[in-house]
Amino acid sequence: MRDVVDLASRHGGGIEVALIWDRRKQTLVVFAHDDRTGEEVAIPVDGAEASEVYRHPFAYAHRSSADV
Repeated sequence: MRDVVDLASRHGGGIEVALIWDRRKQTLVVFAHDDRTGEEVAIPVDGAEASEVYRHPFAYAHRSSADV
């Protein structure tokens, strides 16, 4: 579990969001869950777009990957 680092996380309005860095794989992923709808997304990102996707994860839901 030391390979996975929570770089940022937030919860508000029934939505939980986390930006996770996997040290071993050298990857970034934004995870989001909407308590009201049950929708969950896992969106692979690069460093340049990480903060934008973290702020608006459901706008990028079409990029969600079940393989992450």
